[in-house]
Amino acid sequence: MKDVILDFLYVIAQRRLSAARKLMQVGLAVAVAALGVGSLVFSMSYNGIVLTADTKGSAVAPFLINILLVIGELALVSGIALEVYQQFFGEGSSAKRAKSIDLRSLSKGSAPKLSTEFSNTIEASGTRESLFLQQKTDESLEDWLDRSTQALTNFAQTELVELNQHESEHPLAIGAIAHIPHCFTLGFLVANRRLVNYYCWDRDSKKEEKSRWVDTRDKRTRGQSTSEGIKHFLSERIDDEKEVKRLGLSIELSIKSDPEVFLEKTELDAVCQIKLPKQYIGNLFSEKEQVKIISEIRDLINNQLLKKYSNVEELHITITAQNSFIIRFAADLNQNHIPSSIKIYHFENNSYPWCFNLSPNCDELSFTVFKSN
Repeated sequence: MKDVILDFLYVIAQRRLSAARKLMQVGLAVAVAALGVGSLVFSMSYNGIVLTADTKGSAVAPFLINILLVIGELALVSGIALEVYQQFFGEGSSAKRAKSIDLRSLSKGSAPKLSTEFSNTIEASGTRESLFLQQKTDESLEDWLDRSTQALTNFAQTELVELNQHESEHPLAIGAIAHIPHCFTLGFLVANRRLVNYYCWDRDSKKEEKSRWVDTRDKRTRGQSTSEGIKHFLSERIDDEKEVKRLGLSIELSIKSDPEVFLEKTELDAVCQIKLPKQYIGNLFSEKEQVKIISEIRDLINNQLLKKYSNVEELHITITAQNSFIIRFAADLNQNHIPSSIKIYHFENNSYPWCFNLSPNCDELSFTVFKSN
């Protein structure tokens, strides 16, 4: 109950359209409940015992009912007022609506487009289905990866350029149900050059928001940190940290991975494991918490890893996390001082069969398939 109340208050504090909807829902529910209780008259007899409930028969009950009724009406009116304001002057107005970018590559990843789910605040960007990259039934792995890299490169060189030139006053809304390399690449290409709102598909059937897009701005933090989850692994063939040229990052936020397997199978010189103490799918919906953890990783890379391993030429990355985090992290990682070669891996059946190859401030990418992995 405590978490439900805190989650509700956090959404209200944002004062966006989602807050208006919550206020109206709660206000209407409280007002109706107060009216219902206020008219309650109940009597029951059993074996000579009579039980009677009459909310009008007490001086206290009507007072409490009136208080609840006022609270409900205030919440309802406040929600309506906020809804009207946001529709005409806020994020729902045509001048401030976000432009959607939808990415799909998982064959079983079925979800509505963001502009359909959030029609009041998001409109189609014109990208249509250019980033719907599911592998076709008769398509080989190499052909699919080639089509994917070409589509992402074309998006960066044409559609994203047009969005930045002609729609720069609108934020972008990004939602993905895709492989980790695809998500990472999209974020890396968009980079931190404009306002972006990130959305995450909730697959957890036990939660209220199952099979729905979640706006990361509406989720509060849970006090998570990677500060105690840092561990280094050095290849046996490396005698000195200055010999490290191929550095790996094993970022484990939602499920466990094995940094030593990553080190061995991708023939790296060293791997830095970065993990959360509590790992489970759906543990990182909060925008503020994502930003905090990304800041921790960025500081680790800039102030420790690139100094500890001062001759790094390649950065190899594997991530287990929510797609919204991966896209946001990649956007933040596109910096000039980062090694010029970045490889983001797909993990499957305890192996790393392929990766995408990227470089900072470059809108072209390639792929590598590892036959022996």
